Amino acid sequence: MLHADVLQGTLAAVLFDLGGVLVHLDYATIAAEAASLGVALDASALVRAEGHARRAIDARAGLLGAVPGTDATRVPDYFDDLLAGADVAADARADLVPRLRDRHRESNLWRVPFAEAAATIARLRAAGLRLGVVSNADGRAAAVLEAAGLAGGFDAILDSHLEGVEKPDAEIFHRALARVGARAERTVFVGDILSIDIVGARDAGLRPILIDPASAYADVDVERIERLPELFARIGLADGGCA
Repeated sequence: MLHADVLQGTLAAVLFDLGGVLVHLDYATIAAEAASLGVALDASALVRAEGHARRAIDARAGLLGAVPGTDATRVPDYFDDLLAGADVAADARADLVPRLRDRHRESNLWRVPFAEAAATIARLRAAGLRLGVVSNADGRAAAVLEAAGLAGGFDAILDSHLEGVEKPDAEIFHRALARVGARAERTVFVGDILSIDIVGARDAGLRPILIDPASAYADVDVERIERLPELFARIGLADGGCA
């Protein structure tokens, strides 16, 4: 059955970040590139290391008082922080990061759908919620969603490269709200980086929920989930509800 909050219409929409929330890095490709340089990596190490990379973005934002650069300029740093979190030595990272940057340019490395993503989207739509994606992407967000088989589930897809504004700027959230036809106070945003997603959504008046599979933010006072299905209980969709 549906929770009373959903039946009474207190929640109208759910917006999602793309990378790290609906799709994740292609860990197999990263591991293969590393192996070509004699560096052994496994997926579990990279999952944990992503928490390290996300917190590194937050640390830089804290030092500067704002998130530095743009999403595009942060990609090499993210890969370097990811590999550092996986205990890859600095000299190996110096060789591997450019390879990953080039592979990402060729074909977006944030492209593997999370196992629960499609079912989560279907259940939210069945509950009558409007859905959107707000991504600091490079013009390929819609294509990534299409390739992952997820694009049809959304009422709006906002790609920062095409919008000319990116999170944490409240403007991109306001545009998303207008396109899905929902008010901020009746909308949840699910993101994976505190200084970009959670701060931005909160500043725009949305209810932010941080997805944190490696518990990298366990010390932070923020509403958190580890996996997408945990979202249902958070927003009032009882177990066994719409699927």
